[in-house]
Amino acid sequence: MTPAIAAGIFACLCYGFAAFLLVRSLKTNTPLNRPFLLGIAVLGLAAHAFNLNAALFRPDGIEFGLINVVSLFGFVLAACGTLITLFRDIQTLLAPAYPAACIGVLLNLFMHDRVGPHIELSGGMVAHILLSVVAYSVIALALSQALLLSIQNYQLKHRHIHDILHLLPPLQTMENTLFDLISIGLLLLTAAIGSGLLFVEDFFAQHLLHKTVFALGAWLVLWMMIVGRHLWGWRGMVAVRWTLAGFLLLTLAYFGSKFVLEVVLQRV
Repeated sequence: MTPAIAAGIFACLCYGFAAFLLVRSLKTNTPLNRPFLLGIAVLGLAAHAFNLNAALFRPDGIEFGLINVVSLFGFVLAACGTLITLFRDIQTLLAPAYPAACIGVLLNLFMHDRVGPHIELSGGMVAHILLSVVAYSVIALALSQALLLSIQNYQLKHRHIHDILHLLPPLQTMENTLFDLISIGLLLLTAAIGSGLLFVEDFFAQHLLHKTVFALGAWLVLWMMIVGRHLWGWRGMVAVRWTLAGFLLLTLAYFGSKFVLEVVLQRV
């Protein structure tokens, strides 16, 4: 067993234990030991980073295939979620983040990318890819927040007082957190698109034109959501639907086309 594989297994154990603590707290409506949870999560993130470093950076180049990108997305999602909970008391955001990170590690352990390393990637392109993944991860967290907000709205509207309402912050705090995440994600997405325009030499040859179109569509949707909040007071389920639309467009941009090229067509 190589050190990278051992690190991946350890990361899965940490993520699984952290997810178990979260689910148990949600089911039993008991307080969560945040320092202990975050300590387990940090150990998992460190082991995940070691495993990911070995998978991405090969002696013959950088391998940004579908499996590695999914694992990278899981890592950034878990890292961003953990960081946000240090400033906002919303541990429910971590409930989907740690399982997603665990799935990313498992895929990397048991599957291999069909594409080879990209020796020709410049520093600018690496920065563009990393910005894209971070932007997508933050918007994925925004989607998780939007789904929680929709559940909270539904329960309050129908006057169903369930345990989940006691676990969530007030509705206004939930909405503010959603728009904070969308704003951060929009800034990162703007930087990712801008870096792509600067460093990508040939959109047609690199199969990036359709990705750019979907990414620009997501950028426009999220920008309209922010404008709509300030001009027309958009909130609640309207914000949830716009967040979902932006996330789906980004998913098509980042993973949809990559899946078709690498898995279906088996092309780089």
